[in-house]
Amino acid sequence: MSQSNNRGAYRGTAAASSGEHGRGTRSHSRARGRGRGRGSFSTNPNPNPNTNLGHTPNRVNAPMAEFEGSSRTQTEPETDPVSMSAATAMQRRRMNLMASVSRSSGLEKDGDDLKSYRTQVEYRAFIQEKVDHLFKTYSHTASETERAKKHRFDAQENILILFRKSPISSSRLREGVASSKRNDDFALEVYQTSLYLSALFEAPKQTISIIPHLFPPQHEPSDSQTKLPRPPSMSCVLISLLHHLVTSYPSQSQYFQQLDAIPKDQLPGTSKAAVWLKSLAKSVRTRNYAAFADLSNKSSLLAVLLPEKDKVPASQGTAASWKSDPDQGLKAVLLLTEILRNKVAETTWNVICASYRELNQNSLKTTSWLSRSLCLESIYDSSFNITAENWLVTKSAAAPEGPGHVRRKEGVEGRWIVCKVR
Repeated sequence: MSQSNNRGAYRGTAAASSGEHGRGTRSHSRARGRGRGRGSFSTNPNPNPNTNLGHTPNRVNAPMAEFEGSSRTQTEPETDPVSMSAATAMQRRRMNLMASVSRSSGLEKDGDDLKSYRTQVEYRAFIQEKVDHLFKTYSHTASETERAKKHRFDAQENILILFRKSPISSSRLREGVASSKRNDDFALEVYQTSLYLSALFEAPKQTISIIPHLFPPQHEPSDSQTKLPRPPSMSCVLISLLHHLVTSYPSQSQYFQQLDAIPKDQLPGTSKAAVWLKSLAKSVRTRNYAAFADLSNKSSLLAVLLPEKDKVPASQGTAASWKSDPDQGLKAVLLLTEILRNKVAETTWNVICASYRELNQNSLKTTSWLSRSLCLESIYDSSFNITAENWLVTKSAAAPEGPGHVRRKEGVEGRWIVCKVR
């Protein structure tokens, strides 16, 4: 449990905002392998190594000419392997050294390359290779040893350093798309996928920089807003709102400001998603933890998201190939909700400690109540579930860095004395 300081920035915000302690051990035990290094990323949004969340078929492999409004009429000449390898190496070097539009201001050599639609498509494919490689290579497994885990953490940290130079969050690509005023399906896919990855990697600073591109503030003049070909996905709507519930917890002022920025036709007040969000926020605000546990479980979320996920938006032309991965969006929503559940559980635990003198671990009724109230069943991945007994152990003084909220009752097996929460 000594790695509890490796939580992502979303999780770190909770302890700072609420002044609560002792949650870090449990958060890490459930979310081991989700992040390390910079502290604001989590590079393992895919607990299942057989599932590649980063892979989006029919997107990065689409014919380049189709997105440039032209087609090739001549057959490419065959190239020997040596020349092909050299050309590939040069292309990768060019992508790695791609100048940022905002930093170059068009003055550097190739400083305006990312304003080119063709270069944007090439750079998008380059980023996707990195995303696919990350998800494929660095997966958390249940049988992982402590030594292997350390090597994985070190590798993740090195990868994140590389990604900061060549942003996996597509921030450099987003600059090019925005500066070129591109507003087709490709632009929408870049913004949506960037939002999904920023949530999956627990990078709230990236998330907050992307949201205005998808949901411009109402006070901005309409002529300054990017007109996207269709509304963002429901996953984007939920991520933009859950982000504020998580980062500002327990305050909800930023959440309501973001809610005002969502067009009413995209989130009608009577829709399943709107009703769910309203009830969820109210349960947090009023500290109705029983209602929150029910509303934030996986079945409630899937009832909101799956109908939207199955909808295929109408698009024209070959640009229909550029679609963000709906499974990636679903995973991002589940992860943000999971982090919110962790934060709420800490507050619930303080209420329990203030209300009870003793807890009986041997009582099935008590353990079921604790598991439900403290959201001990993970909605992100079942391998991160913890039992009521494990929770109590992590909150005892006997645990490494334990806060000492409870202690075992001497002479009575399975009973815990609740201490005063400091």
